Amino acid sequence: MSDIKRNRKRVRLALAAALPLVLASGVTLAAGEVNEMQREDFFAYCASCHGPSGHGDGPVAVELKKRPADLTQLAKNNNGNFPYTRVRAVIDGRGQALGIHGPAEMPVWGERFRQEGKNDTQVRGKILNIVDYLVSIQEK
Repeated sequence: MSDIKRNRKRVRLALAAALPLVLASGVTLAAGEVNEMQREDFFAYCASCHGPSGHGDGPVAVELKKRPADLTQLAKNNNGNFPYTRVRAVIDGRGQALGIHGPAEMPVWGERFRQEGKNDTQVRGKILNIVDYLVSIQEK
């Protein structure tokens, strides 16, 4: 088995083990900041690696070769402007020439959502839910 396949298998197992912990973490937001679906999508698909607060310290992070990004600093690291289009493209991951995800560090969520049987509108909706949630957790 190649190193990449072994790494993917370890990450999948760690994700499966960590998701209940992340969902039970109890992180809450002030009322009105995000809707429940945005929060649920972030916790279901991102928090196991990026952490419940988005700081890159999720329970799976220790298993990865590269620490996940601190998603609370995206606007700060972009001159105070949230890079909405770029973040959306990174999460989607399909058709990117940028090679941001590398071989197995971050799932290509656009493809994963399609494999779950979602149509293009549902795929875009999930991705936008996550991006909108990320906008809400930006630190100044």
